[in-house]
Amino acid sequence: MARPIKEGLDYFPLDVDFAVNDKTEAIMGEFGPKGVLFMIYLLSAVYQNGYYLQWNKLKQMQLANRIEGVSPELANQIVNRLIAYGTFSEELFNSAKVLTSQRIQETYEDATKRRKSQKPTKYWINVDINKDTSVVNVDINTQSKVKESKVNKSKVNNYDDDAGVTREQVINDWTNLWGFPNGVARPEIDEWLAVLKPEFVAYAIQIAGEHDVQSRGALKYLRAVIKGWQQRKITTLAQAKQATADHDKRLANANKPGGYSKPRRKEITPKWMQNGASQVDSKPNSSDNQQDDMSDEEFLALMNSQEEAK
Repeated sequence: MARPIKEGLDYFPLDVDFAVNDKTEAIMGEFGPKGVLFMIYLLSAVYQNGYYLQWNKLKQMQLANRIEGVSPELANQIVNRLIAYGTFSEELFNSAKVLTSQRIQETYEDATKRRKSQKPTKYWINVDINKDTSVVNVDINTQSKVKESKVNKSKVNNYDDDAGVTREQVINDWTNLWGFPNGVARPEIDEWLAVLKPEFVAYAIQIAGEHDVQSRGALKYLRAVIKGWQQRKITTLAQAKQATADHDKRLANANKPGGYSKPRRKEITPKWMQNGASQVDSKPNSSDNQQDDMSDEEFLALMNSQEEAK
C-alpha cells in the first residue's frame, strides 16, 4: 500500500522579533497575552494543514477551546484583526473563508521543495503586484518561481512619495526578486526601515531589479545605494529618483562618441597577493568571493560597469 503523501509541516519558522513586531503588539494591546497565544495556535493550525485553513465553526470552536478565556466570538475577532493587518489575505477570506497569505505559501513552498509531489494549486495566490493585473484565483493558479539567473523586473512596484508602503510590501518586493530574505538580510532590512521611509527601501530594491542584480549581491548593492543617499542627505523619494536619473544620464553620456572618459574603477588586489602567498597555495577565488572582498562602493561601481557593457 502506497504511503500517503504528507500535506502539512512538522514545524514552521517564527521570527525572533515576533514578540515586538507591529502586528503582535497590536494583538497584545487589544486582546492581551491570550490573543497572541491564539495567534500562534492559529498559525500552527494553518501549517499543520499545509498552507491554508478553512475557517469554519468547527475550527473556531477547536482553537477557542484550547486557550482559557478565549470564546468563539473572541476567536473570530482576533481572526478579523489579523486579516485587517494583512497576516491573511482579505480577498481569499471574503471569497472562500480561507486563511492564507503569500508569505505563508512561500514558507510552505520552501519547506516542501524536496517532496515528490505536484505543486499546490488550490487557493494559491498568483503573485503579480502590477495594480491592473493583480489576481487571486481561488480555484487553480500556479505560481511561477523566480529563477536566480534572471530577475523578473515586472514584479516590482514603482512607488511614489507618501505611497503608504508597508514593511510587508518591502519584504514582498524583495521576495519577488530574490526569494524570502534570509536571517542575514531581514535584520538589515529592518534597520533601514527604522531610519528610512519604506518607499525608499522599496525604490532601492526596484533599482537593483532594473540592474539585474542577483540574490548573491542584492544586500551589498542595496547597502551601497542607501549609503550613497544618506551621504548626499537625500530626504525625499523624488530626490532619490532624480539622483538615479542623473547617474544614468552620466553613464549614457560617457558611452557616447566624444563623451567624457569614464572613471577607471579601482582594481581589487587579490588577498593572496596582499599576503605575499602564491596563488597555488591559496584557494581559487570565484567572482562571488571577489565581490565579498569589495567595499560597498566598489561593488556598486562593478555592477554599474557591468550594466554599461550590456
